[in-house]
Amino acid sequence: LSFMVRDSGLKTIVTSSSRVTQAKNLGDVRFCHVDQLPAHSGGVRALGLTSEDLAYVIYTSGSTGLPKGVQVPHRALTNFLLSVQREPGLTAADRLLAVTTLSFDIAGLELWLPLISGATVILAGADEAKDPAALSNLIGKHDVTMMQATPITWNALLHSGWAGKKNLKALCGGEPMTRQLADSLLDACGEVWNMYGPTETTIWSTISRVHPGDGSISIGRPIANTEIYILDRHLNPVPFGSDGEIFIGGDGLARGYLNRAELTAEKFIAHPFKNNARLYRTGDLGRYLTDGNIICLGRTDSQVKVRGFRIELGEIESVLEKHPFVRKAVLATQEDSDGGKELVAFWMGKEGNGDPAPAESELRRFLGDRLPTYMVPTAWQRVSALPLTPNGKIDRKQLPMINLRQAALQDSILRPRTSFEREIAESWKKLLKVPDVGITDDFFELGGHSLLAMRLVAGLRTKYKIDLSVGKFFQEPTIQALAAHVENLVKEFVAERQKQPTLQPEGEAVTV
Repeated sequence: LSFMVRDSGLKTIVTSSSRVTQAKNLGDVRFCHVDQLPAHSGGVRALGLTSEDLAYVIYTSGSTGLPKGVQVPHRALTNFLLSVQREPGLTAADRLLAVTTLSFDIAGLELWLPLISGATVILAGADEAKDPAALSNLIGKHDVTMMQATPITWNALLHSGWAGKKNLKALCGGEPMTRQLADSLLDACGEVWNMYGPTETTIWSTISRVHPGDGSISIGRPIANTEIYILDRHLNPVPFGSDGEIFIGGDGLARGYLNRAELTAEKFIAHPFKNNARLYRTGDLGRYLTDGNIICLGRTDSQVKVRGFRIELGEIESVLEKHPFVRKAVLATQEDSDGGKELVAFWMGKEGNGDPAPAESELRRFLGDRLPTYMVPTAWQRVSALPLTPNGKIDRKQLPMINLRQAALQDSILRPRTSFEREIAESWKKLLKVPDVGITDDFFELGGHSLLAMRLVAGLRTKYKIDLSVGKFFQEPTIQALAAHVENLVKEFVAERQKQPTLQPEGEAVTV
């Protein structure tokens, strides 16, 4: 946050007075407290903006260890909104549930699309957005007709027992959509749409309405005023059915990266087929199908998507290599038992310093102090050497597989002591697919992730008939803390039931 304040030249933070304490150490910025502003009585002043003025700058992961600010002009945002207003389509009669954090650019669709369409937007709170039961309740309570989310959120909603809604239009993006998820959503919703696009080309660049079938899910066709090229390494178009890198052009292109002219020139290249135009090099592999739809085949570089977050592996590696006992670090992803991706770390220690190698928990803390939680690897392995290609580069394909569910199990564990701890421990073992757990083990260090956490909480909520918060579990993800919280909620539930009057045969109310 401090870096983004400095890099962007931020002058003012618009917030409420109660949240100023959350913005410490952000430099010399002014706070505008919206809850303390006087009522506006003056006229509206025209700003004289043009389509090429910036609408926003949003930061994404960077391979050098520092985020990079993507500069999106009004032209790009307006083109996107008007296009998706037509297809998948939103009208004044629609009600959209917004579940995305503002630090993810797809939140732009959830806020501005209803605004320009006269539709209603329902804002899910931060805890509600993580809680499938709360989302299910919001969808029904507000008669929601459109919701956009990543595959992990849709999966969590479906696994929580959500019955679906036949007039709901489901938009899915941020990670590849599996056929299994597509079929489940098609059974639950009226329409399902798959969306694709990097931040640098403004939220989504292609869309595809998903239909029943047994094939891969395509990313569809370009939105309005957008060009998609599949090119080889010489920037020549590849034949239909052949693989190449996806390049994007048209009105959706960002201006470039803020204060990063060199990186802008590398990623936003001169258009090989048009004068005075540019293409964005996505780093994604793709293939044009004969019907004009596009299949996305993954990355050409070290950038990955993990649970909806775009992550540069090099960013984590560069930070980890700053640890005084780490000589070299390599990050990779492995697929877990649910088909999702998890980060794994391989590292080589520095020789001859005389001190013992740092524990995995120390490396976790080191990264956790410097990077967001979703960028801290699930599993770790120290290696004496890293596999190399014939030309001396690290061969990521030859990195060993790590048992994700057992990688973080401790040798000595504290056993469950109460019935609540024992029952929750059994739930953990089934979800995490591990032979044993201790009451002080961290759910996420054992290979858990937010989807599994949502399943766990949903199961406990149903079993004990309590209003258990997902956010509470994220704050203290141990069996010991969770069991104590569940036990207190159960006691409160029983006490509340005992206060309720019961009717005697004569109809007289008494308290038991």
